[in-house]
Amino acid sequence: MSDRPQRFGLQAWLIAAFVAVGTIASLAVMLVVLPTLESSIRTEQARRAGTELLVELRDRQVLDSTTARDELNDLALTIGGDVRLRSVDTNAQPFSVLTRNLLGDELSSPARDVIAGPVRSRAIAVEVGGRQVIQAAQLVQIDSLVYVLEAAAPVRGAQGQIAIVRRRVLLAVGIALLLATLAGLGVSRLLGARIRSLAGTAKTLASGDLSARAPDLSPQELTSLGSSLNAMATRLEDLVAETVSDRDRARALVASLAEGVLAVSDRGEVTVANAAAQRLLGLPSGAASLTLDELPQAVQEVVHARIAEDGVDVTTEAVLPGGVEALLSVAPLARGAGVVLTMRDITEERRLARARRDLIANVSHELKTPLTAVKGFMELLENEAIGTERRQEFLGMMSQEVGRLERLIAEQLELARLDSGALVLERGPVDLGDIAAEIAASRRLLAEPEGIELAVSPAGAEVIVDADPARIEQILLILLDNAVRHTPSGGKITVGVGIDGRHGTVSVRDTGSGISQDSQQFVFDRFYQADPSRVGQGLGLGLAIAR
Repeated sequence: MSDRPQRFGLQAWLIAAFVAVGTIASLAVMLVVLPTLESSIRTEQARRAGTELLVELRDRQVLDSTTARDELNDLALTIGGDVRLRSVDTNAQPFSVLTRNLLGDELSSPARDVIAGPVRSRAIAVEVGGRQVIQAAQLVQIDSLVYVLEAAAPVRGAQGQIAIVRRRVLLAVGIALLLATLAGLGVSRLLGARIRSLAGTAKTLASGDLSARAPDLSPQELTSLGSSLNAMATRLEDLVAETVSDRDRARALVASLAEGVLAVSDRGEVTVANAAAQRLLGLPSGAASLTLDELPQAVQEVVHARIAEDGVDVTTEAVLPGGVEALLSVAPLARGAGVVLTMRDITEERRLARARRDLIANVSHELKTPLTAVKGFMELLENEAIGTERRQEFLGMMSQEVGRLERLIAEQLELARLDSGALVLERGPVDLGDIAAEIAASRRLLAEPEGIELAVSPAGAEVIVDADPARIEQILLILLDNAVRHTPSGGKITVGVGIDGRHGTVSVRDTGSGISQDSQQFVFDRFYQADPSRVGQGLGLGLAIAR
């Protein structure tokens, strides 16, 4: 069982409140009103009993001495109390009948008042033995003598009336408590239903349905509460819509970034990974529930370095899966939210930097070789002892080296124009079959002396494309020159022309040694020579231009 303390509901509270109010009111009635009623009843009964007793005494204002005892006995029996006859003048021993000690031994207060005062009769209510008693006195005359006639009688009927009143009051109290309970039950059910309606609206809002609204309920306090709840719901709906819009914009912005973005919480959980980050890290698309330990070691190291150097942003370069070179930068998020890692692919930048360095080195090397040769021949020509035949030979060699320099410069300039986009293509309808046959015929003269067969495989129909014929010829010349240089004697070179869908194709195949798998990714790099033994036979720029 739950240790949570049991709490009473609104219905129990309201019923308890109504019963408590009813109980307090009943106690007030019983403690204040009931004693007052009882006192009034006793007072009224005493007044009535005193009046009746005085009436009985007045009827006997003149007594006969011979019949006085009998009359007094009759009076005592009539009133059910004590009767005494006391001489006023002699203060003699009182004459009593049916003594019940209601009058006492001395003169009662009414008797003294009658003897001393101008009144002839008087009655008062007193307590005797716990009972209410009416004591009365009346001046009477017997045989010309004045006596005071004292009488005392218990007040009857008051206890019965008081009992009736008490029963009625208790019945009224019970009815009041029952009505209070029923009223509390009714009010609690009414208010409970309305409060449950408001609670249902709040629960619906808490579940995420911000379109829920509280109904208009009375009393005014519930109306005010419902209005406040509706205003809060409207405000929450606006804030959530604004937050969702901001979140979607942020997600779209992060997702569209070319740089990889990775957010890692303090617990090592990956909370954000855009498409670029997944691609750079080699993660499957839509990967979820990743942890830092599942990321590449280079990423773990840079994140741990950022955590170790608290407050210092960390930037470093690393090689990611697939050989991707990336610049990693780690910065903190809000306190307790972890860090954000940005990854920028610098593979192409580094490749271009290496290409620039290689280009400068290769150009310097290619320029140095012919220049050194030309310089050496010039020094030899300065020797007057060299004969004419030898001079002509040196001049021919110098001419070859100068031609090599011219080709190098021309090809570099052409590559520069291609890189900058300054080369204008003069496009027009071109028959690829005609161009292939023409170029193959011009290079057949170079291939046949080497014992190489050069053939054209036509498409069987005209292959008309929209292209620059001069550039098509230039590409074919580069490819055929390479094929002739790398095909041994007895080999074959085939120029094929075909159609692939809506495109025309031209291919050059040879039976040479081919290019190794490792070298194929570099064949279009400038100055690259797949076969180091053939260095010097070409500049290594042809395929770069062709590409």
